[in-house]
Amino acid sequence: MRVEVRLFGEFREVAGKPAVVLELLPGADCAKALEELVRCEPKLGDLLFSKGALRDHLHVFVNGQNVNHREGLRTKLSEGDVLTFFSPISGG
Repeated sequence: MRVEVRLFGEFREVAGKPAVVLELLPGADCAKALEELVRCEPKLGDLLFSKGALRDHLHVFVNGQNVNHREGLRTKLSEGDVLTFFSPISGG
């Protein structure tokens, strides 16, 4: 199945493109998609993961819905889903 990962901010800068289309096996989840993304775009690895785990400050969304309100990184993906992730922005 095909899943699109849209890249923003520093992720877009590092990858040099606005999106990556991944080919995943049916039943794949967000964790598998992020692993495949790093396999395709190794430079994103340090931005996404620290010590083998997703960086705490990242928020992952599938079709605009935060996966923390679903099954976290174990949220299953379907053909055509759009995966995004963001660092929270603060300021004043």
